[in-house]
Amino acid sequence: MFGFVTANRAELTEEEMKRYRAAYCGLCFAIKKGHGNLSRLMLSYDLTFLSMLLSSLYEPDEMSGQSRCLLHPGKPHDFVSTKYSEYAADMTVALGYYKCLDDWNDDKNVLGKAYSELIKGEYKKVKKKWPRQCESIETNIRLLSEAEMRKDPSPDTGANLMGDMMGNLFMVKDDIFKRELYTLGFGMGRFIYLADAAIDFEDDRKKDRYNPLNALNNPTDMKETLENVLGPASDAFERLPLVQDEKILKNIFYSGLWIKYNTKHDS
Repeated sequence: MFGFVTANRAELTEEEMKRYRAAYCGLCFAIKKGHGNLSRLMLSYDLTFLSMLLSSLYEPDEMSGQSRCLLHPGKPHDFVSTKYSEYAADMTVALGYYKCLDDWNDDKNVLGKAYSELIKGEYKKVKKKWPRQCESIETNIRLLSEAEMRKDPSPDTGANLMGDMMGNLFMVKDDIFKRELYTLGFGMGRFIYLADAAIDFEDDRKKDRYNPLNALNNPTDMKETLENVLGPASDAFERLPLVQDEKILKNIFYSGLWIKYNTKHDS
């Protein structure tokens, strides 16, 4: 997920960009508040989308203010935060923890292993609070690793696992919006998995590494396939009654999500 779910900043107004940064800083603030400064190293714009989406959908009370961060300690930054910033902070820790473990399992990344041990206690707190989401992360990442080890020839295997994991993260609770949120997360997860595989395909082939698109005729040109993958997610997204930050959210979903793929494909 990391690196895909970001805004196309060139298409945002100055005011929208200010709001987007404030939501990002709000997520950083929530991570610090809930899990300490060390966990802030996992901060990314990806989970900012989830925080803004859920906040727009459920309209909780919003807190705003200014805070300093580790990267910019001399200058305070505006932030906006809600209970869903806190949820996104928890999911940041959970995903970050398993990304570090995955880096260790794949490449024996010592730093990743060491960092996972440092935040293990925070992950346990998150798992106690959100057992369904964390069990989905654990199960799907394990199954993804197994699919990679056996060199599963079907790209749908991994794409569906990634989709299920993200669907469970988006579906924050059991209510009238759960189906749309799961469908949105599921489609975005499938898109990210397949787009990432297309981006990495040539490099994987040169290094003789497994890629889930190996069986396809032209795996680098996946635009039509990716558009179809996002079809149900787009329908679900449009059914959600979003008002606040709607333009920013649409920018991320319809434009920003494509930036990494388009940059690689057009280069």
